[in-house]
Amino acid sequence: MLLVVVHLAVVWFCVGLVWVVQVLVYPGFRDASHTRWRELHDRHTRLMAWTVSGPWAVQGVTCAVLLVSRPDGVPFWLAALAGMCGATTVAVTVGLSVPCHRRLAVAYDDAVLDRLVRTNWYRTAAWTAGGLVAVAMVLLAAG
Repeated sequence: MLLVVVHLAVVWFCVGLVWVVQVLVYPGFRDASHTRWRELHDRHTRLMAWTVSGPWAVQGVTCAVLLVSRPDGVPFWLAALAGMCGATTVAVTVGLSVPCHRRLAVAYDDAVLDRLVRTNWYRTAAWTAGGLVAVAMVLLAAG
């Protein structure tokens, strides 16, 4: 039971964070001082990596453990779905978000920011779905 509760906690931390980034931080980039853009973006990237890396790593580990050892009542398919949601966040980050951030690290660009905001909805959806899966696993494990 502790495993699914830890999983729930870290996933919902990431859910909250991704929603704040999606609706507040990324859109707010548009209003940022473009004369200090590189400094602002560098700070965002550095602090975001520090903020999310621990919980995200714990999410990955708990997903992996749940695939091989689940509490009674939690079916394999639900653990696999949690893993797919987590893997989606990684794939979107590596394949879409990081390239956008690399371009934005060089210079502000409206088109790149638009792409980042638009494609970050995939991460937001995947983490939110993963959060709902985590709730279902806790409820099933609690019996």
